[in-house]
Amino acid sequence: MLAEAWEPELLKDGLFDMAYAWDRHHAMNHIAKGEKDAAEFTTTLQTDFERYEADDILMNFVTNHDENSWNGTIKERMGEAGEMMTALAYVTPGMPLIYSGQEYDLDHRLLFFEKDSFPHTKGKTWKVLEKLATLKQNNAALHGGKDSTKYNAIDNGKDVISFSRSKGNDEVVFIANVSEENVKANVPQKGTYVDYMSNETIELKGDAIMLEANQYKILVKQ
Repeated sequence: MLAEAWEPELLKDGLFDMAYAWDRHHAMNHIAKGEKDAAEFTTTLQTDFERYEADDILMNFVTNHDENSWNGTIKERMGEAGEMMTALAYVTPGMPLIYSGQEYDLDHRLLFFEKDSFPHTKGKTWKVLEKLATLKQNNAALHGGKDSTKYNAIDNGKDVISFSRSKGNDEVVFIANVSEENVKANVPQKGTYVDYMSNETIELKGDAIMLEANQYKILVKQ
């Protein structure tokens, strides 16, 4: 049962199972616009871990019916960071939301109280969502629900959102440069990983790696 709200008390005593991760969404918007740095998302996650119970589920989203109609499309609010934030919504603990038309590269504020429509042409976003969903469904490190996997923050300062999630032998590392400059980001993991979105195999040696402006990587342990 999904509550169209965020209050932790709504998830207690067998009421609702899941709520909207509004604070995470606001953090994504702020960071994408350059109003805040990476620390806002890390701090928001920590706050959520403290105020919600371990078996509570939060729904991560980059858009929904209110945001699209009243505050703008993903492109309007997040610009070039839209795909990065979409990937973040999938790998962060919780359940990702796909809003109507998002999968078809929706770039239109849908009318809220009148009939409206969008084209049904599969483009770039469809492929991105399909790939992200495959990883979330098939890799135990991203499993959620009532048995969510372990989350480990990786400190990379104000320009980089980075963390790993793991369960058993499975591990997924997310690292994203949210600045407009190239940066070196610390990745403490060692071993063979796949850069999931590019399908390239890389050897991590516990060293820093270079990330271009607004670049993200999802590294999957082999």
